[in-house]
Amino acid sequence: MIDALAKILGVVFNFIFDLVYKVTPVGSLGITIILFTILVRLLMIPLVAKQQSSLKRMQEIQPELQKIQDKYKNKQDPESQRQMSIELNEFYRKHNVSPFSGCLLLFIQMPIFIALWRVLQKAGTYISKLHDLYYNLASQIVSADGYQEIVKNILSGNKRIKLNDEILASAEGLQSILSQVSTSEWNKLSETLGTISNTLIEQKNSIEYFFGISLVDSPADLIKQGLNTPALIVVILFPIMAALTTFLSSKLLSMNNKNNKQKQNDQTEQIQKSMNLVFPVITGMMTYSLPAGLGIYWITSNIIQIIQQYVINKSMDKSGEGE
Repeated sequence: MIDALAKILGVVFNFIFDLVYKVTPVGSLGITIILFTILVRLLMIPLVAKQQSSLKRMQEIQPELQKIQDKYKNKQDPESQRQMSIELNEFYRKHNVSPFSGCLLLFIQMPIFIALWRVLQKAGTYISKLHDLYYNLASQIVSADGYQEIVKNILSGNKRIKLNDEILASAEGLQSILSQVSTSEWNKLSETLGTISNTLIEQKNSIEYFFGISLVDSPADLIKQGLNTPALIVVILFPIMAALTTFLSSKLLSMNNKNNKQKQNDQTEQIQKSMNLVFPVITGMMTYSLPAGLGIYWITSNIIQIIQQYVINKSMDKSGEGE
């Protein structure tokens, strides 16, 4: 499923990249990710509307739901808990709502996030301009004497790349893995081989760099490589901003459900609170260890959702629906 979704996203991503590249090659990968994210969020508007409708419905049925929970409030034995679970599930089914409705968009975004990771992992396959650029670089690598051993030695520590004789045998094979080569490894390849054009390296960097950092490297890798102070600050802020914006977007969403005075005993509220804490931590960890381009996607997506949810909350407050 993820591979199929990656192919679809790859086509859309390549189309946007070509348009951006015609306007400005510099930072084109980062700009493409931002525009791609905006497109994804626009397509999610119907899902946002459905989510809001479900949350509103949960508020309307809250008194009835509370009665079921109060019925089993002091009954902690397994049979009573099982019976409460059955009644709650039947209640949700009857009213066509889900206690997980507040987390719907987060669950939907994860497959897109993973598929985009695949696209960035194989940027030279999905993005035609990078395909040609990486092929030219690969051709220059294979023109050097003893290139196979040199490439093996330099890339042996890269856990994202699985080298074999087939990949090392030709420019076509090397082209398929060059999008996963880190900046420090490119520097070593260029210095050791002596056949790689600085012009091509600069062209590659102009595409892949955004705010002074490489979007194909992870923040973890970039910190290990050593950076100047401004770039280091940006790298550190990436996972922090991803986690913070995830928390804020979830918090704004949960603010709609504030009409129940006994919400601390509400199963839905407890689930929402857990998700509000767990997802930011997971997001921060992922954006620290995965390509920085994914951090751009997640942060941009969250900022759009925060603005969207803020407008929705204000609108509901004025109409009295959020009361």
